Amino acid sequence: MSIREEIERQLKEAQKQSRHVEISTLRLLLSSLKNYEIAHRGEEITDDSVLKVARQEVKKRHEAIEAYTKGGRNELAEKERQELEILQNFLPPEMSDDDIREIIDSVISELGESPNFGQVMGAAMKKAGPNVDGKKVNVLVKQRLNE
Repeated sequence: MSIREEIERQLKEAQKQSRHVEISTLRLLLSSLKNYEIAHRGEEITDDSVLKVARQEVKKRHEAIEAYTKGGRNELAEKERQELEILQNFLPPEMSDDDIREIIDSVISELGESPNFGQVMGAAMKKAGPNVDGKKVNVLVKQRLNE
């Protein structure tokens, strides 16, 4: 079963059980997938495409939680956290900090003496693949290069 089919199945199940937050979140995700399809006409929508769209939605939720928390709108931040939890069920687990550090160290040893931030960041992101948060890699690369 593809990820998209799983999303549609879970939406039907949520509708049967009247789980309103889950219904709205899954509908929004399917809407974003439809927009992706429209923007990328002719391209087959694969599980990787679905994961890419889901990651974008997760990123939006993180940004919204931060903004609502700063603005003192805790009830809206909590709603975003619930949506975030639902969306993260469709993503593979992210890499640990230790795994990312290992990748960064191997990239630095491959690049040789005194590589610049851009070189390390680019190579580390390629090696880490799609299951890693770019912000986390950014912070860890800066820490490593400043040691």
